[in-house]
Amino acid sequence: MPKRNKSIERILIIGGSGYLGRALYREFQSFYEAFGTFCYPDEFWENHGAFYNYNSTKDPLTPILESLAPSHVIVSMWSAHDAGLAAMEELVQYAYVHKTHITLLSNVMVFDAVDQHPSQPKHRQQSLTQTGKYFIDLEKLIQKLPDDQWLIARLAMVIGINSPVVQDIKMKLAQDEPIEVFPNLIVSATTRDMVVKQLHYLINRKACGILHCASTDLIHHIDLVTEICSLLGRERPRLTHVYNSNKETYLALMSSEEKWPSHLQISIHEVITQGTLSHIETTKSLLKS
Repeated sequence: MPKRNKSIERILIIGGSGYLGRALYREFQSFYEAFGTFCYPDEFWENHGAFYNYNSTKDPLTPILESLAPSHVIVSMWSAHDAGLAAMEELVQYAYVHKTHITLLSNVMVFDAVDQHPSQPKHRQQSLTQTGKYFIDLEKLIQKLPDDQWLIARLAMVIGINSPVVQDIKMKLAQDEPIEVFPNLIVSATTRDMVVKQLHYLINRKACGILHCASTDLIHHIDLVTEICSLLGRERPRLTHVYNSNKETYLALMSSEEKWPSHLQISIHEVITQGTLSHIETTKSLLKS
């Protein structure tokens, strides 16, 4: 794993009020000077001294960068594609001049056109979707920087109590609506807590390059959903089976080329149990939260 030489003193999390961004801020604030951005007017974030209002569709990023002079910027932001790419171009230009290190949280969707095997960090991205193509473009922009100034952390499906995946399942169960499953699709996954621990490890080690944050093993999508439903108290959920292919296909990340230490490895079983049942007392209360 390549390393950079510059130490980190101040971190800016673009998208710091989001699902992953909040967890990253909580983790880093005890170790670094941590700051974040939020997009929409909100009294809590507006009164939070470490957060700046930033909307990529209408606001320039450079004034925040010049005000904070961060040594490290983590991009954890969903945005309209044109605005997101323009913001990344602005960030890369600033980082090149000021020697700032950038970590981009990318997505498994950069491999959504790869269906015959799980994808490793050095595999070529192939995508048919707008989301996948967007993240590929973001990755290309950040790689214009010198090698010791960027890190791409590609994330598998993130499972967590308030994650979009689990929230959607909870909503469908509460409304007794069918949940879409893909019986022939094989996936990997991870939890928000593990992503945060892995990123902290990488930043401490001043890591650069491309890393995959994913479970050590894989699971069929239908089994993933039914196991989550079981932990939520519904043994027989209503399912809609979707077959995009007659053969088994993959939308999965693997990291065999990059060895994580044992405490930063997580199995798919641990992802499901930790990501579904964390921070709650009963499965009954989970459906109402």
